Order: sequence, then structure tokens, then C-alpha cells
Amino acid sequence: MLIKIRKYNLDFSKTVFFLIIITITGFVIRINYLPDNIPLTLDALRYFLLGMDVSILGNLPEGYDKTNIGWPVFLAVIFQFVRYEYFLDYMTLQKICSVIFSTLTLIPMYFFIKRFFRSHLAIIGCTFFIFSPYIIENSILGITDSFFIFLIVSFFSLFFSNQKRNVVFSFFILGLSSIVRYESLLLIIPTTIIFLYRFKEGNNYKFYSYGLFLFLLAIIPVAIWKIQMGIPDGIISHLWVGANVVINENSINSFTEDRFDFIRGMLYLPKFIGMSLLPLCFIFVPYSIISLIKKENNNFRYLIFLGIFLLIPALYAYSRGFEDTRYVFAVLPILIIASLFLIEKIILKIKKTNVIVFGFIILIIISSVIFFNYIQPDSEYETDSVEVARFVSGLPGTINGYGPETYYVEVMDLEDKKFPILSSEINFQKKVIRLQGETINEIIQDAKDKGLSYLAVTSAGQNDNQILSEIYHEEYNYPYLKKIYDSKNYGFKFNIKIFEINYNEFELASNSVLLP
Repeated sequence: MLIKIRKYNLDFSKTVFFLIIITITGFVIRINYLPDNIPLTLDALRYFLLGMDVSILGNLPEGYDKTNIGWPVFLAVIFQFVRYEYFLDYMTLQKICSVIFSTLTLIPMYFFIKRFFRSHLAIIGCTFFIFSPYIIENSILGITDSFFIFLIVSFFSLFFSNQKRNVVFSFFILGLSSIVRYESLLLIIPTTIIFLYRFKEGNNYKFYSYGLFLFLLAIIPVAIWKIQMGIPDGIISHLWVGANVVINENSINSFTEDRFDFIRGMLYLPKFIGMSLLPLCFIFVPYSIISLIKKENNNFRYLIFLGIFLLIPALYAYSRGFEDTRYVFAVLPILIIASLFLIEKIILKIKKTNVIVFGFIILIIISSVIFFNYIQPDSEYETDSVEVARFVSGLPGTINGYGPETYYVEVMDLEDKKFPILSSEINFQKKVIRLQGETINEIIQDAKDKGLSYLAVTSAGQNDNQILSEIYHEEYNYPYLKKIYDSKNYGFKFNIKIFEINYNEFELASNSVLLP
């Protein structure tokens, strides 16, 4: 509910000043931490390659079967305006685009909060969001979330507007967001219900039909385009896959090898919501959530309704074993609004708006930067991991996985390529093979059966098979392993040893008492 005491509101010039300060600071912090010498991996790499393909071809490549194409298509447009020869330059540009969207989210965030509170509280809410450590961390990864959150918050801002035309246009933004991340398709259900209830009087069905048309205008052409190319449409197809995972108890998560577990999802959900609110916002939310529920105001009830639907994809992801705060980012703006109830109460008691706002901004920035320094990856460690991957990629045979650092190996196949280039013209080598076994004997035998040439072991136990860790500390007990690389010789933070496997000696050792 809006604060009724106008004298505690900031004037326009002060509002603009505070917004400019937090925007610039938020952007500078992100750029400062942006790792321009660290290549993209996993999903970010896939988006990069697809963006490059679309920029060259002018359409999706044949055989592409992923659903979320909004972000790589946007990248393709950006890639059209630059010409680099080195892949890292394009990857850095991808990260910068993500940073820009993350920073620009402040604009719709301000207007969204203004639908519920006065400007000074909107500024504090924006500060919570823009300096959220996990939002900052995510914004420099070059993945979909920054663009997606920008669109979701823009949708919120328009949907809660008092002008019906803005509300109608919000359906189009919702459609765009579903192209970036398919889970926002769920929001069409609460959006429809809220719209029809909110505009009970007058020609509401007429305006709803306009909104629905705009929503379909955004998603249908993309769906048709994908179907014509033999690509899953990303709407019915993904809902079907999701339902299959839930229903089929034998369905396996390819990343974690865990089955769908609803109880685990229910435990992970509050855990990662709490993490996303750290360090300061977490303090205000518990009290404020109760206030939000108690408010006899339909707009607040609509927020709760939307928030419930936004949590469904997160619950689904956590039930499959995915562990990441980013799955709850979409609901974070609603939680921030909830946190402002207690802050509103504090301001009304102290009655020094300028001091409180400035104090909160400084406190949020300092605490967030300190906390971010605590959670952020060690850039020196990551750089060392890239150098190790560069060595591994040059080996003439295959090697076992040695934790998340292994993901850099695939990227090394881009190093000698002149960009722009189609992904189909890049010969990605199958360098990494996962080993199985409950003893070292079984692991080496499995390596032999799979044609493994080299064995990587780390000091911290990042290996795919934890049993391998003992080799790192007791290498002389394994005469069939010839050490060819030790990261300590280069002063690296990432401790890893790489051995060439002599299977003849292994067979001799396995038939004697020498084998541990």
C-alpha cells in the first residue's frame, strides 16, 4: 500500500540522483569482476555457439533441438555488428551484454516497486536487487538469466500499471520472456485469472483478447519456425518432457544421476530462496511476508499468486537435483517488495527519509560487495584451470574427468579457429571419459576397457571418482602410472597431476602382490 504521508517522499531530482548512483555503481562492480580471460562453458558455451551459428546462417542450424532460443538469437544480432578473430572476444561481449541487462533491470524494477510504495522505498528495493551478490555473480556468466529477469520485471511493471494499455502490452513482454526461458509460459495462467478479476467491469474480455493476441504474436511464429525445421516447439514438447520426468520414477537426471524427488525439492526451495536474499534482504523478509499476506489489497494478493506460479519451475528443478540460486531469481523482485514493509515502518518512525535512504544504499553496497568477495570464484584458480585444460587438450589420447574444471577442455578446441565460424566446422574432440569402479584396480580396468590414455587426479577430490584422490598423495605406490604433468611445477593454485597409464605394467602388477 502506498505511504500516505507525502512529506516522507523524495523529490524527483533526488530520486534521479540516487538511481544514477546505484546504476553506475552496479555496472562498475559487475565489469570489475567480469572475467574476460576465462572462456564460457556448459550452457553459456552452447548459447555462444548457437548465437554464432545464427549470426552466420540467418536462421537456426539444422538439428538444433533446444527450447530456449531467445538469448542466443539476441546474441546473434549483436555479433552481426562486430568482427573479431579470437573466440574470447566474442565471449567477453556475451558477458557484457548479460551485465548490461542485469544493470538495466533497475529501470523496470523501480517502476514495479512504485506500483506499491513511494519513490524512496523503490530506490531501496532497487538497491537490494542490483547489489544482490548472487544476481551479480550470475550476471557475469553470459547465460540467459539477466535477459530473462529483465523481461520478467518489465512484465511485472507493466502488468501492475493503472493504464490498461500497459497491462495489455505486458502480455507481449511475457511472450518474449517465454522464448528466453520456457518456464514463464506458466505465468499465462495466473495472468489470465488476475486480468479477468481485476477488470471485471467493462469490456474486459475484449482487452484480454488483445493481450492474448500479443502473447501469441510473440510465441507462435517462433514455435512454427522451429516445427518447420523439425525442432521441438518448446511449448507442448517441453511440458510433455517435464511431465514424463515427474511421472516416470526411472527417469534420470543426466547431470546428477538422481531421480525426481519432490521432498528434496521442498527442502532445497527455502534453502535457495534464503541464499538469494543474502546478506541484508534476508533480515527483512520473514516479518514482511506476514505483512504482505495480511494486507487487504488485491495487488498484494496478485503478487502472492504470481509468486506461487514462479516457484513451480524452481521446485521442479530442485526436485531433479539441480542446485543453483538462479532458479528462484524470478521471484526475487516479489520478495524484495515484501521486505520493504518493515523498512517502511522504520522510516515512518525515524522520519528522516534522506538519511535512511542514503544509509541503506551504503550499507547494502558494502555488505553485498563483502559477501560477493566471499562467494565469487577465485579468478586465479580459474585461470590456472584453463591452463591445465590447454595442456590436456594437446594430449594425443583421452583422459578422465577431474571435476568442473574439466569443462574448459572442450573450449580449447576453439583456440586455433579463426572467427566467425560455424560450430559444425569445429571438430570438438571427445577428450574426457568418465570412469567407474569401487577400487583403484576396477577404475584402471575400466579405463583400459574404455581406451583411456591418461589419468588425472586432484588433491581436493574433484575427480569424478573420489577413490582416485589417494593416487595424488601416494603416486609412488602405482608403478604403472607415469607422471607427465604436475601443476605445482607451475605454481598453480589448482593442484592436479596427470599420469600416462602403462597397461602392460598394470597387468603385471595386478597379478602380483605389488598392486595396492
